[in-house]
Amino acid sequence: MALTITQEPIAHMLDSELRPLLVDHREELTTNKALMQLAPDVERYAALEAAGVVLALVARDGDLIVGYSINFVAQHLHYASVRMCTNDVLFVAKSHRATLGLRLIHATEEAARERGAQVMAWHAKPDTHLEAILRRRECRVQDIVFTKEL
Repeated sequence: MALTITQEPIAHMLDSELRPLLVDHREELTTNKALMQLAPDVERYAALEAAGVVLALVARDGDLIVGYSINFVAQHLHYASVRMCTNDVLFVAKSHRATLGLRLIHATEEAARERGAQVMAWHAKPDTHLEAILRRRECRVQDIVFTKEL
């Protein structure tokens, strides 16, 4: 079957159709599983979608969701003249990574550009395939985020 990438509202899918991939994402990449319990805030996502802030792309192989890119597009709070697209989560099922990951990144950036974004901010865990892809695509490090459990 052909792979498709489409912009879709996702809030209604977070606890249903998208859930299996969200679970895989958490299991593979979450660094503190005891603290970071999978519990998407569906109401907040829905409100942000209604406000036009969420940019969600869903990759499907037929009817099956095999990847997603969820982002927020808005004016930067500190640099108000800059419209920014900030990636929230990006994930591709292992079975489709060889063919889909880069396509999903390109599609996300194009959709962000269409919404007027001037800057795309991706975040990646260190030493992952995504980090390597972003470096090869000439993305530059803007910030390094450190976390500490309190």
